[in-house]
Amino acid sequence: MPRSKSPDYDAQRDAILERATGAFAELGYASASMAQVARACGTSKARLYHYFPSKDAILFESLDRYTQRLGRCVEAVRSRGLAPRTELAELVRVLVTEYRDSRAWHIALLNDVKFLPAVHRERIKAQQRVVVDAIADTVERVAPGRFPAAQRKPVTMALLGMINFTFAWMRPDGPMSHERYAELVARLWLQALDAPVAPTAPTTTFATIEPDTGAAPVRTRLRSV
Repeated sequence: MPRSKSPDYDAQRDAILERATGAFAELGYASASMAQVARACGTSKARLYHYFPSKDAILFESLDRYTQRLGRCVEAVRSRGLAPRTELAELVRVLVTEYRDSRAWHIALLNDVKFLPAVHRERIKAQQRVVVDAIADTVERVAPGRFPAAQRKPVTMALLGMINFTFAWMRPDGPMSHERYAELVARLWLQALDAPVAPTAPTTTFATIEPDTGAAPVRTRLRSV
């Protein structure tokens, strides 16, 4: 006869998931044994296996929940019908706040997704792409036509690069709060998107001149105009 679930099964499972994610962030997923994870969760290995069949299962559910939550945060902002500039600033603010409040989950996402089986890894990456594509769309609406299609993802990743690693260097008691930093990032990006487009720098190509002396070919610069 299958073992019935206790009334607080889901709450216990959520608590274990949160503490296990903290253990992954502190110890590194590859280094954390199930015994260490169980100890961090204040339980036994046997009880841990009652809630999750494997370490992979814990990591996958952690990252699956977190990337879905990020997607909901972004969608909640975009569904408000804000002006594009306001929407971009609000997206930055919401993500910086979420990264602050979900530090362990964010560290696990940045460091440990590579350890998942391929099918689970692709699901997490697909949910990350939803977030990136949504922000790229907002940037395009702030500055229509500013970037060719091939540059929109790199530009978006550059923006995310300014906020993704705040967990590594921003301190709660530091000289700048996360809210102030989000305002700074948004202001810098909006000013950059307002700036005139710089002319494309001339490219340098090379032509090969074959000398008549039998010496090695000579490479000379030709500057385009």
